Amino acid sequence: MTSSAEEYLRNQLTSFEINPDATAALATVYHRRLGKRLWASLAEQGTPPGGPDGWRRLTWLHPSVVRMVTVGPIDALHAGYAMTGGPSRPPLEHLPERDGVPWLEDSVRYLENDIQQVDTAQSLTLSRQLAEKSRPHVDQAVEVLARVWPAAAQEFRTLVQSIVYVDGTVFRSATVEQTYGVIYAAPQSLGSVAAAFEMVLHETGHHALYLRNSFGPFVLNGSALASHPLRPDPRPIFGVLHSAHVLARMATGLHRWTTEADAPEEAHERREQALKNLSASLDILGREAEWTAQGSDYFKDLRACEDSLRAA
Repeated sequence: MTSSAEEYLRNQLTSFEINPDATAALATVYHRRLGKRLWASLAEQGTPPGGPDGWRRLTWLHPSVVRMVTVGPIDALHAGYAMTGGPSRPPLEHLPERDGVPWLEDSVRYLENDIQQVDTAQSLTLSRQLAEKSRPHVDQAVEVLARVWPAAAQEFRTLVQSIVYVDGTVFRSATVEQTYGVIYAAPQSLGSVAAAFEMVLHETGHHALYLRNSFGPFVLNGSALASHPLRPDPRPIFGVLHSAHVLARMATGLHRWTTEADAPEEAHERREQALKNLSASLDILGREAEWTAQGSDYFKDLRACEDSLRAA
């Protein structure tokens, strides 16, 4: 028999709507799973911090530790970051603040290698100058989000710990599951408050869907190829699902902002484009995706979101 707690979390997994308390509960489970793997490895090197069951007290892990667990190698000294998991998170990091942070440089190389599988001309470079220049846009975007969609702003702070600023060629922004908790952002997604607002919704959306799918897949044919509006090259159905999810977040957040009398014209333009791309992505999924029961419920919720935005 399903407990009320299990049903509560399942409803959040299959719902587009954001419940901050449920998101926090799901994120805690996700990080404790990683923590359990970390503690098992540390036990082979000595006594893990907080004893063999110390992972049970975690509520979050720093992205550098997530990378350590998912990519390796496990460094017992650096794993001290794991003990920063507690009842409250530190402020959002805007990185790089200084040079010579090994995990940060390595994570950007990991992202660059992934991108170059599709576009060998791409290159990424950490940029303190970009961080200093673009942070005001990000801070203002988060303030707008907190005003127009408080639940989405809470989700952002629950799931995202670090924004890493990189210079690239045509690169805009990215989330990498192996460094969960990091948003990688480039100049094209940081040129205005509206651009940063869209980027925050976009990349937090990727985090939210990775979190949901860590509890079970939504599609059965995730590796089958299909095109979608955000990428010119055919991508796995799983990528199309991600595009639909983040576009729904972008369109919803931008719509909420555009109900304010002083919302910039750019926000209106971005809302219309996001909604157009959302419809195209959902049409592709409707034709191509093979759903699990959980995924079918979620797809219906995304369709309802689109219908609501079109009726507004």
